[in-house]
Amino acid sequence: MIDPRVNLPLGEVLRGTAAAHADRPALLGEHRALTWAELDAAVDRVALAWEDAGIPAGTPVAFLLNKRPEVVIGFLACARAGLVFVPVNFKLHPAQIADQLDVAGVRVLVWEPAFEALAAGLAPRVEWSIRVDELEPSRDTGRRPSFVATADTVCYYNYTSGSTGRPKGAVTTSRNILVNAVATAEGLGFLPDDVYLGMFSVFAHPHELFHRSILYGGAFVVVDSLSPRHIAETIQRFRVTWMMAVPSFYEMLLDFQEGARLDLGSLRVLEAGGAYVSAAALERMEAAFTARFLPVWGSTETTGVGLGMLASEARRPGSTGKPIQGYSVRIVDEEGRDTPVGEVGELWVKGDAVALGYVNQPDETGAQFHDGWYATRDLVYTDAEGFVYFSGRLSEMLKIGGIRVFPLEIEKEIAVHPEVRNVVVVRAEERLRGEIARAIVQVTPGSTLTVRAVQAWCRARLASYKVPRVVEFWRAVPTLPNGKVDKKAVLAVPLDPSRDER
Repeated sequence: MIDPRVNLPLGEVLRGTAAAHADRPALLGEHRALTWAELDAAVDRVALAWEDAGIPAGTPVAFLLNKRPEVVIGFLACARAGLVFVPVNFKLHPAQIADQLDVAGVRVLVWEPAFEALAAGLAPRVEWSIRVDELEPSRDTGRRPSFVATADTVCYYNYTSGSTGRPKGAVTTSRNILVNAVATAEGLGFLPDDVYLGMFSVFAHPHELFHRSILYGGAFVVVDSLSPRHIAETIQRFRVTWMMAVPSFYEMLLDFQEGARLDLGSLRVLEAGGAYVSAAALERMEAAFTARFLPVWGSTETTGVGLGMLASEARRPGSTGKPIQGYSVRIVDEEGRDTPVGEVGELWVKGDAVALGYVNQPDETGAQFHDGWYATRDLVYTDAEGFVYFSGRLSEMLKIGGIRVFPLEIEKEIAVHPEVRNVVVVRAEERLRGEIARAIVQVTPGSTLTVRAVQAWCRARLASYKVPRVVEFWRAVPTLPNGKVDKKAVLAVPLDPSRDER
């Protein structure tokens, strides 16, 4: 049975949760903690302040903030006031940020002192510029916002990482968010008492900081750090039970934990998206953390996780799992025809959580949204039981000697080498051979791994034409703020077969 709350706007769901769980912890952080009743009141204060300032419904509001409680308060206040929350990736060039604001039609900018100079440069593009400490009035007025939202009121532009080009804002409603929250909570086994910690950047899917918790009245943690020590201390302090992070962060946390004495025994689920996880790494982390490691796939356009290892299913090594309830998938060939079991094709996804398209970018919307289906540009195949396996990105596929090669296939084999910490394989060109595979490898401390050893490892496991012709050893593989490998940054570094940064 579908949870009827998916038919409500986020503001009303918050109101109901606050009434049912008024004194239970909601938002937990180092400098501010709120119960559900206190969070609801804070959201009302901000929504009323915007209404009293004359900001009309439908106005996009950009948030230039680090990860802090005001992000969640501002998000929910936008939903309650009929405004549109627009997260800003402050790591972009100022010209790119200005372009984002212009394309989205942003009229309000909320910023914090750390970004004062950047905000000053953007202020002429907006009508209201608000410093974050002026966002929330100190007292309740006893009034409630007058705007009446529906589940289908647009409340959010959810931005892509920009890893394949200009960032795009997926037009998102309360229904999109809540359908995803219900489906993933039920499908993956999220519990009402779970204390949730989301590790993605504040501008990468910020709704996932709280969207499951708001349904069930459990607590969620807001902490702005990627330090393994800091996160381990946070887990111990707040007794975190469910985490969401990229696999590489769990590896860092495990390295720290092996030499520390902190108690991470509260953890029961480690949700991981954004990268492939080998079976060996999965087993090692589960044994160390005594928690279930949960590979998932999601996207901006699907409003979060759409595939995962369902709580009711036995794990299938190498697979990301099956579609979450409410999502339908197709795997199509270059002609748009469904592929047979076992054959690689592009993943298409459909469902009530899929976004409406991209804000003010009709060409991009037309290219990836087709009659309710979102074309992901991810290449996958399924087995006979419907488990999904990833092969790579459509844009990253190599043609070596006229034969299709998926970088992920090579990455998987190199990643299981005991001396490899991280690896990425990208396209390169040689004058004689044409397109070749180039492997960027980050090794474990003290490793003496050589280029020939990596190639020999691959040769024993892959067809000869898939063996990377170039292997470089880098100090670290660059990543995007959401934790995914930054392949644009990798490709920007000139090929150098002799590079060894150890």
